[in-house]
Formats: sequence, C-alpha cells, structure tokens
Amino acid sequence: MKKILCVVLCIVLGICLVSCGCEKSEENNVNETQADTAGNISEFVLTDSVVEEVLILEVGDAEIIKIDGISEEQMEKVNWSSKDESVATVDDAGRVDAIKEGVTSIIIENDESKIECNVRVVANEESELQYSTALTANHSVLENNIKNYDGSQMLYSIKVNRQENCVTVYTYDQNGEYTIPVRAMICSSGEDGGTITGNFSIYYKADWNPLFGDVYGKYVSGFSGDYLFHSVPYFYAESDTLEVEEYNKLGTSASMGCIRMAVADTKWIYDNCDVGTDVEVYDDAEPGPLGRPESMHITDLTNGWDPTDDDPKNPYNSKKPVISGAKDLEIKKGEEINLLENVTAIDTCSNDITAKVRVKGRVYNNKPGTYTISYIATDAMYRTDRVDVTVTVV
Repeated sequence: MKKILCVVLCIVLGICLVSCGCEKSEENNVNETQADTAGNISEFVLTDSVVEEVLILEVGDAEIIKIDGISEEQMEKVNWSSKDESVATVDDAGRVDAIKEGVTSIIIENDESKIECNVRVVANEESELQYSTALTANHSVLENNIKNYDGSQMLYSIKVNRQENCVTVYTYDQNGEYTIPVRAMICSSGEDGGTITGNFSIYYKADWNPLFGDVYGKYVSGFSGDYLFHSVPYFYAESDTLEVEEYNKLGTSASMGCIRMAVADTKWIYDNCDVGTDVEVYDDAEPGPLGRPESMHITDLTNGWDPTDDDPKNPYNSKKPVISGAKDLEIKKGEEINLLENVTAIDTCSNDITAKVRVKGRVYNNKPGTYTISYIATDAMYRTDRVDVTVTVV
C-alpha cells in the first residue's frame, strides 16, 4: 500500500481540531467512540478545499480517512460519497476501498460545507508466498551494501545466542563494523550447553549432510568441526521425511550441539553467507536487537515436510491462515456490537491464532448506515487471510 500525506481539514471551533489522516487503522474496538467537543453541531464546519491525490491505494486495499476530535453526534452529520464507485467506494465511516485502477474523489460533507479528498488507485503489487518466520530490519542499509559490495569484507556476520536460541545476522555500517542487524531467526542449540561458545567462521557447505544418529540435515553450513547450521533432522536425504517432533522443539535447546533451524533459514545462510563469514556463539538473557521470532508448530504429525521449505512439492505451499465466523451483521441504532464475537482463526499449520485477528474499519452504532469491516489474520510465516463483511446500522 502506498500513501502520501493528507491535507489538513479544519473544524472551526475557535481552534483547529480535525485532520484528514489517511492512515492505516486496524482496530478491535467494538464501537467507535469519538472525543466530545465543545460547541453545537451547527458550529461543525468543514473548511472548503479541493486537494489533489491525497490518497494512493493499490487495488484491493482499504484505508480510513480519519477525522479526530469530534463527537459521535457530529459524526452522525457527516456524509461520505465517492464520485466514481467503480474506482473506489466509501462507507459511512470514511473507509475507502480501492476497486480498480483510476482516479476518483471522496466527498466529505455536512449541512454546513463539504470538501473533497482525491484518490488514485494503482495496480496491486502481487506479494510472493512467504516461508520464513524470520524478523528482518534495516533493509535500505543492506540493499545499499549489496549494491556496492566489492568483496573486500564479508557481507554478513552471524551471532548465535545459545541461551535464547536465537540467531541474528548483521551487516556492516559505514565504518565497516558489523553493527546493523538485518535478520533474526529462531533455532535450537545443544541440550545442556552442548553447543560450543566462542568465535568461529563458516568453512563448509552442503545441500545434504549426514548427521549423528543416521539422519540428515538440509542446507548445511559448518562453522567449527562437527558444529553446523542445519535443518531439523530428516530420516532420509528426502524433503518429505522430516522428524516432525524435533521441528516442534525449535526455540528450545534440543540438538546434540549443532544449530538447528527451519529450512527457510538454513537455506538463507547457505545462500547468502559465504565461506569465511564470522560466527559468534554466546549466552545472553536478551535474544538480540531484533528480538526472537515466533515458532510455528506442525499439527499434522503425518506430514513430513518442513512448512518453510520452498520446494514446489511442499503441500504447505497451498496453505495459509483461515478466518472463520466472520459474517454480515445488522444492528439497530444504539445497539452494542462485539465485532470479534465468534470469530476464530488458524494459521498455515492449523494452530489457533484467534488472538491475532485484527479488525480494520469502523462502526458508528449511533449513525444509521452501511459499514465495511475487514478481519485480518497474519501468522508467524507472514501469510495472511482477510475476510470482508458488511455491518448495517438501521
């Protein structure tokens, strides 16, 4: 979603109290309540203004034109309409939904005056299927380092927090020091302190590598003797033979000494961290500057695939979170409404993530009209489900 700053709108009550903020709003409030404002409803005046390209949305996206600092009674006097509903629609709370590429205007008016907020809808940038649960940051610094990379030093440095089972990757700053965290990944270090601590470097790589116990690791990067970054063990060197119970231990100390990670993360190190990349293993109560990512348990113990594996044959490729129980509602004016009642969600691996469901949209239960509400749930792999419903106040 792309935005530019919105023009300021004024409520003339002696001071400026209202701004037109085309801002992202994901709210779980059961009813929208606005702050009371001194003055009569007749004093609520929108400053006449026509603005250009206030809001830029991608097809399928939605944003709320927010008006702060007015009472519900005043909101009941605000009317919203779109000049071209084939391009973008607007509901009775100022939520704009982008329908197709083009330009339209959202008209905001009351009995005293009106203004227009222009909207441009652009093509939707299709998002790639996500795999890793990693936390990432400082993208612009990393992109600049990659663009200007001359091979004079390693692009990355890896730090493994054995105590918190978290791996953080750094790139270098303008002084050539590895101080910029770019990626954090959950792992399993050795049980009972079985992973060595100290400073090492990557010296060896293999797609598949035999491990102790007649099992195999995928996307292996060795950093000291038999100590390796590798996937959770597989019974065979085949991608559908994962030891599922061991996968569900990620985030705890569970290995014989190696650093186990999800396939997407071992593959990232395998693909991006060259031989010679520094590795530090240490203990600390804080996982690292980016924090520690979530783990995602596999609920189907008969499915021997790592859900983060980007192999085209992986059955998890066709899965994503699923929201249930969201439906169109009709309420009477003034009736209380709990938008999250009976709404549940599961993640890519069918774990309950109901607590992650967010509501995007607003309902003014004292203002008869039609309101569009989106339920959105994003899991630890950044895969998302969205369900749109209509709430009608009569």
